[in-house]
Amino acid sequence: MKLAPDYKTRASARKHRIELLRKRQKREGINVVEVWEPVRECWASVKPLSATMRDKYQSISVMASHTITINGAIEVLESDKIQFGNSRFDIRTVERPDETRRDKVIITQEIRPGQK
Repeated sequence: MKLAPDYKTRASARKHRIELLRKRQKREGINVVEVWEPVRECWASVKPLSATMRDKYQSISVMASHTITINGAIEVLESDKIQFGNSRFDIRTVERPDETRRDKVIITQEIRPGQK
């Protein structure tokens, strides 16, 4: 199988290590609590949205702050969260920019301290 010429460029652009988090119910004594547990780590490209892109997504009622690009084979749910260093992100939407299924572009909103 021949890879597209820009395949190495795209893969090498993923310089950030992120963790995908999924909500689970956990029993603590007699109580059941919801916790965000790591599902998997992966390499990603994390970029803040430009003003133009932010306007585009807000025009369709999506509050967004960053795009995160990962390998297209990785399972991501819109109900998941992403941990990147000390920052946590809500997933707003997951998109495939082309038909190759090589990349997934995740549109996210950074969770500020004090938000859940």
